[in-house]
Amino acid sequence: MDAIVAKLKSQRATLLEELGRIDAAIAALTGGKATGKVGQVTKAKRRKRRKMTPAQRRAVSERMKKSWAARKKKAAKR
Repeated sequence: MDAIVAKLKSQRATLLEELGRIDAAIAALTGGKATGKVGQVTKAKRRKRRKMTPAQRRAVSERMKKSWAARKKKAAKR
């Protein structure tokens, strides 16, 4: 049993080394940074959400009200 566990640990270490090399190759090809930690994935940066100006909000509101009125009118004809 101990021999099996030792062999599995050895294989795991080998795979982790290979994973580190693969991560480094991917980072080199994509222009990213290697994290230095094997198997760790870096989170993608979130893009900032643009703020709507009051005029834009008003315009969207008017378009939606017009759309809802048209839908209501169409439903009333049925």
